Amino acid sequence: MSRVALLLARFAASAWVGAAVLFVATSVRQTTSRLFESVVTDQMVLLRFPLYYIGGFSLVGLALAGTTAAGRRLSPRVRGTTLGLLGLALAGTTAAGRRLSSRVRGTTLGLLGLALVLMLFDYMVIYSPLAVMINPPGQARPQGFMALHRWSMIVNLVDLLLIMLAALILCGADGSTSAPERESGQ
Repeated sequence: MSRVALLLARFAASAWVGAAVLFVATSVRQTTSRLFESVVTDQMVLLRFPLYYIGGFSLVGLALAGTTAAGRRLSPRVRGTTLGLLGLALAGTTAAGRRLSSRVRGTTLGLLGLALVLMLFDYMVIYSPLAVMINPPGQARPQGFMALHRWSMIVNLVDLLLIMLAALILCGADGSTSAPERESGQ
């Protein structure tokens, strides 16, 4: 069960990073290309962004659940890799790898939990007022739109970095048995 949970956590966190980057890249290109009138770009924003948040909540929530279910089997590889060293640095442990699983798991759970809280904050406090400001589509942007939009970009960047860091830690984690059992060949 814990290997499946770890696989699920790795997949969900990594999938969200890729999906979010692709979403932002295509959305920015679409709105800055000047190929569409503001009515059309506003309509696309109102159609796409709810799906963005549904996808984010679902995948990050799945990564959080998978990390929780992976339990004590989550321990990083420490064979001199940069990712292993990153995991060790974040976990604040020694290279011996003892009792690392709970710290790495705690760090990853903290990153994913914080990312979900930020995503909820972004949706409720930033995106929802922005959506009201562009509805009906095509109208002039009211005062405060640009400030909220800048906040949205900052919050989404921090959120993405948190999830990316969690995904890196998860992908560098070893879902097999504990270090002493591996060393004895079992």
